Amino acid sequence: MRAGNNTLSALIRPRAGTAEARPWLLIAVILGIVLAVPLVTVVAKVFTPGTPAWQHIAQNLLWEYTVNSVFLCLTTGAITLAVGVGCAWLVSRFRFPGRGWLEWALILPLALPSYIVAYSYAGILSFTGPLYTLIGQVGGREAAKALYFDSMNIFTLAVTLGLVLFPYVYLPAKAAFQLQSASMFEAASSLSGKSGMIFRRVALPLARPAIAGGLFLVLMEVLNDYGAVYYFGVSTFTTGIFKAWFSMGDLEAAIRLSAVLMLAVGLLFIAEKYKQRSRFATNTGLKKTGPEPVKGRKKWLYTLICTLPFLLGFALPFLKIAVDAVATWTKVSGPQFYMVIANSVMLAGGAAVLIVVLSVFFIYSSRINRSVIAKGVNRVVALGYALPGAVIAVGVMVVGAGLERFTEGIGLTSGSILVTGSVAGLIYAYVIRFMAVSVNPLEGNFKQQCAKPDEAARSLGKGYLFTLFRVNIPVMRPAILSAFLLVFLDVMKELPLTLILRPFNFDTLATTAFAYANDEMLRESAPASLLIVSAGIVPVLLIHKSIKSL
Repeated sequence: MRAGNNTLSALIRPRAGTAEARPWLLIAVILGIVLAVPLVTVVAKVFTPGTPAWQHIAQNLLWEYTVNSVFLCLTTGAITLAVGVGCAWLVSRFRFPGRGWLEWALILPLALPSYIVAYSYAGILSFTGPLYTLIGQVGGREAAKALYFDSMNIFTLAVTLGLVLFPYVYLPAKAAFQLQSASMFEAASSLSGKSGMIFRRVALPLARPAIAGGLFLVLMEVLNDYGAVYYFGVSTFTTGIFKAWFSMGDLEAAIRLSAVLMLAVGLLFIAEKYKQRSRFATNTGLKKTGPEPVKGRKKWLYTLICTLPFLLGFALPFLKIAVDAVATWTKVSGPQFYMVIANSVMLAGGAAVLIVVLSVFFIYSSRINRSVIAKGVNRVVALGYALPGAVIAVGVMVVGAGLERFTEGIGLTSGSILVTGSVAGLIYAYVIRFMAVSVNPLEGNFKQQCAKPDEAARSLGKGYLFTLFRVNIPVMRPAILSAFLLVFLDVMKELPLTLILRPFNFDTLATTAFAYANDEMLRESAPASLLIVSAGIVPVLLIHKSIKSL
């Protein structure tokens, strides 16, 4: 018994801290439990008896959800790998016309939510859209009819998602290629001067762990998407969760679908972590690779290859959104629309502030309490980003309803809404969903910048609070601002979670764009879409700046 107590004490007791640090760990554990409860609840509900609605879904719809979700993941994943890795290799390895601006322009599709790009391409590819209107003007109406195809299908959706999500692969692949030592490429060139052989045999295997991490994020975004798949009429797990809840009125069936989706995400997470173990030494201590000049027609070919993803993934849909927004702004704008803007800014700003504050607390707590539990709390609170928003919304709804029944049962409240359908519940869900967006980059920055100032402050006898507020936070101010902007962007464009948990008659820019598109008013959805995209451009450029400074 004593040995067991000693083991537990070793886990909790800070190896490099004092009794002053233990309250930080206790609070961090409590907060971690609060953030993990909805996810645990979803898993626990799986073991309850199934309802007739779930039996219907399992027998008639589950196979369709699975096939469509797998097809979207495979097709979108293949497109993002081809475009992201190819562009990353060309930009990092060769010097060609336009390389300087393409290096950051290829990141801009991250500013476009996938559902907004889907709406844009649905408008562009419709028979009355600009593409077929131009064909009709040039070649006649019959030519337009002959070339027209129905774009509202799963393959077009997969291509659209691939065009907007490839930067998730492009960024880590580019960073990995640029960190690879020039000596390896010189040795490979002496054996085989072919650039393609060097890419396949040397560069690509070394960058594989980074590429796998980017691909994991792509697959998570595909599984999380609701607006695009719903508009294109493709049945996936996310649309199934909405259908089970809102059409069938069966929360238990929605929970079981959420649990199945969590299982799929968990398998992907395990596979990604397994790949991350397969790391390679890419830095031999010698000079890094630099771009080689390209001569002849090949340089213009490289420019074209890298320009097309930018045009199709950002420039074309952004231009369509901007043109439609200008045409419909006076029709859409008004007191109600300005209230929608205020709602979005309030939610995104409030959630971003709370998430950044909690992130700093969790990171600092694990820093001063170097125990397994402290590190484990940080990993647990960062799990939400690996789960679709609909799953988190279901968990928060179940926990909120249970809390409201409990408080009403003991007489504290009487029919009050504490979590479900409230702004507080929505922000709570945002914290669970986007904590990793803030924790992961700030944790790395803390390790890089705060070690020596920390030690100096502690050697002078200063307490943890003084060190955090007077030493760490001032040093970390640029990183904290970047984390705030990144979370702000993610909350602004989050759709499925907001649709489920928002208060009655409470709209955001994301839900407004979705509502207009759902009513076949694509042009009227453009003003809200344009504001979301404009808010996302600055954080995306900050990502490029932070990576370039490494």
